[in-house]
Amino acid sequence: MRFIGITGAIGSGKTTLGAILQKQGFLVFDMDDWCRDLYKNDQFLSVIEQNFPYCFKNGVFDKKALRSSVFKNKESLMKLEGITHPYLVLKLKETVEKYRFLQGFCFVQSALLYQMGLEKYFDFVLMLKAPRDVLQKRVMKRDRITKDEFDDIIEKQQSLALFEHKADFVIDTNQNKTVLKNVVMDLIGGIEKC
Repeated sequence: MRFIGITGAIGSGKTTLGAILQKQGFLVFDMDDWCRDLYKNDQFLSVIEQNFPYCFKNGVFDKKALRSSVFKNKESLMKLEGITHPYLVLKLKETVEKYRFLQGFCFVQSALLYQMGLEKYFDFVLMLKAPRDVLQKRVMKRDRITKDEFDDIIEKQQSLALFEHKADFVIDTNQNKTVLKNVVMDLIGGIEKC
């Protein structure tokens, strides 16, 4: 199995590309899904409550309050990442171990692939990008957030540009899905020949 990481800023098209790849029969995992699963785990929520008690109202977790807190406070963000990232790394290692002897390709989407040092687990990394105004339009529509909220998120992800030179392939996703699919399938065809 060849493992390929997919990374890029919020709104860059990771989910769209993942869906295209799944329709082509490839194995695709999304670290955001893994993270969302964490928030369904009572033991994990207990740790969150110990560290972020203000994100619970009458014992009910308020994820929006947590998101607001961590995007406004670097120390809170680092504390949350210290809780979630070890789990995500472990999940990735388990996935690689589980599928490594199979044939084909396995794709894993992660916005923080380089920031978490995950590139060592992949044979190749695809970096997705699009102009900022395109990212903003996509995210505001999809997540129903304000421009200020988008700006807060994208500001935290600015470091992605620093990693672009490390990616094996950079794909501009400011194109329609058919063109994007053709670009990626051509790329996969080239990798198969390696």
